[in-house]
Amino acid sequence: MKTKEQRDLTTHTSFARYDFYMRKMKQFIISFVLFMLIGLIFVCGLLLGYFASIVSDSKSLNDHDLVQQVTRLPELDNDQPDNTDYIALYNEQEPSLIAGPAEVSPYVTKALVASEDADFYVHHGVLPKAILRAMFQDIFDTQFPTGGSTITQQLIKNQVLTKERTYDRKAKEIMYAMRIEHILTKDEIIYTYLNLVPFGLDTNGQNVTGITSASYGLFGKPPKTLNLAESAYLIGLLQSPYAYTPFNHDGSLKHEDDVIFSIHRQHYVLKRMLVEQMISKDAYDKAVHYDIYAHLYDE
Repeated sequence: MKTKEQRDLTTHTSFARYDFYMRKMKQFIISFVLFMLIGLIFVCGLLLGYFASIVSDSKSLNDHDLVQQVTRLPELDNDQPDNTDYIALYNEQEPSLIAGPAEVSPYVTKALVASEDADFYVHHGVLPKAILRAMFQDIFDTQFPTGGSTITQQLIKNQVLTKERTYDRKAKEIMYAMRIEHILTKDEIIYTYLNLVPFGLDTNGQNVTGITSASYGLFGKPPKTLNLAESAYLIGLLQSPYAYTPFNHDGSLKHEDDVIFSIHRQHYVLKRMLVEQMISKDAYDKAVHYDIYAHLYDE
């Protein structure tokens, strides 16, 4: 049986060993945290330097040239003065294929914002949370990635930059998007976008670009008279215009079973409009049950 002195010695030794390991662990944790902080500062420095070079490079395109590129449409004069009111320009009768708010159903812009960029009227060109989500999906190569681009970014990508998927291009897209938001109004941005995006094929089997051509080409009517269901259908095509298009390359109407996919997309757009409180439940129900296939323009 151990004496009291032996027990005290054993206890002291155990405490000494415990104290030694705790001090070592504390030193390790402190060293690890310091190492991580230094690494983080180093990475942040590299990122700041990288973005500084991107910002400097993006400034090589002055505001005038940036606006000219963003608003470049085949039917318009490519060199508009700096003080151009693009909404007034788009609202003019000529050219006939360019449309402004006075010539487009308000359901069209509501459908576009609800389904593509719900924060369009409040953000400043980019959504940090969407960019971070897209970067995460890109890094981990997720199976079903979601877009991280606002309508403004999509406009920049289509008009100013290439479609290559690089971080350099993405950084420039962000810089230009934030700049253009300080030059053009929200309406100028969204109607420029609507006048140039592709909507698939029309009843002649021709490529359709812009909301006016899409409205006449698919429903045989001006965009001003589009109802809720038709507006949601057209905007739904934008996600994948040549996959969702209801017409074949020869201009013939696809079988109803093949058009169901674009109608499902239309229902998604309508649901988003309901969630964003842009339409009532009654209007949603009527639009969902509207026979789009029967109203497609088939010469």
